[in-house]
Amino acid sequence: MSAAETSGSRAAVFELLEAFCARNDLRLTTADPHGHAGLVESPAGKRWFFKGTRFDLNPLGASEIAGDKAYAASFLKAAGIAVPAGHFVPADDIRDGKRPPEEVLDFAEDRGFPLFIKPNCGREGLDVMRVDTYHTLQNGLQILAKRHQHLLVQEEILGQELRILVLDGGILCAIERHPPKVTGDGARSLAELIDADPLVDATDGRIDFNLSQQGLMLETVPADGQTVTVLPVANLSARGTARIVTGPLSAGLAALARHAARTLALRYAAVDLILPERPVPGTAAIVLEVNAAPGLGKLSRQGEAESALVKEVYDKVFSALFTA
Repeated sequence: MSAAETSGSRAAVFELLEAFCARNDLRLTTADPHGHAGLVESPAGKRWFFKGTRFDLNPLGASEIAGDKAYAASFLKAAGIAVPAGHFVPADDIRDGKRPPEEVLDFAEDRGFPLFIKPNCGREGLDVMRVDTYHTLQNGLQILAKRHQHLLVQEEILGQELRILVLDGGILCAIERHPPKVTGDGARSLAELIDADPLVDATDGRIDFNLSQQGLMLETVPADGQTVTVLPVANLSARGTARIVTGPLSAGLAALARHAARTLALRYAAVDLILPERPVPGTAAIVLEVNAAPGLGKLSRQGEAESALVKEVYDKVFSALFTA
């Protein structure tokens, strides 16, 4: 996501906050002209600070744990929640062309390829890479080690991704998420299709890497109707797409989302699940991660229904924070 788009997403949230404060006699003070941070005050003088989509709703310690993928996974697993198998990798262990530690290679051999490598404290799907050989594993680790202090290697689990928003034990909504894709017309190359798609960032360096693992290049001309996955992540910030789940959420998935948020002591959270293609006995879904400050600005721009849903969600979040 570019700086302009990040600013736009924050602005959408700020506009909702501004309208809520006006309706509820709350004083809103911004720390900058764009509303990236600020202060909300009640008539009685109670104060709440915010930065981006991070509000004073969740405890600081809980938010910090949720933001650390390895720590969060360990606590979720200890609570009996299924999570992807992963291995924590300090970047210092692999910088300067060092060979990955033996335990990383053992993990890869045990779990098999493909694997995901990602920043341990990353957000919005940034720098998440999918690798399918020992060579690409080492290359990917070297690339990410230049930009991050700690990395995580995780098994790949195929299936449908689902984000469930939880607030104080209640389910706000559920959203299916899909990775960015383009569809061939038999005439244009992948480079041309990607350039023409407003949802895909043609400058994302992972595109070449991801296409190569599918035996494709930017010059490849996909057949008419052929769908090609551009990036391996379904985050909306990475140009993924979303669909609101309009039917009733199964009791098992709702209970799992509530359990995950409660385990990390979060009042408000986005619980990212995957429903595996190959069912796992005794497991409704696998929790990929739990986000303590989910941004919904990109979702609100997908259509009128999505915009209305985001407004409804933030009205409930602001009510729980400022007027409860």
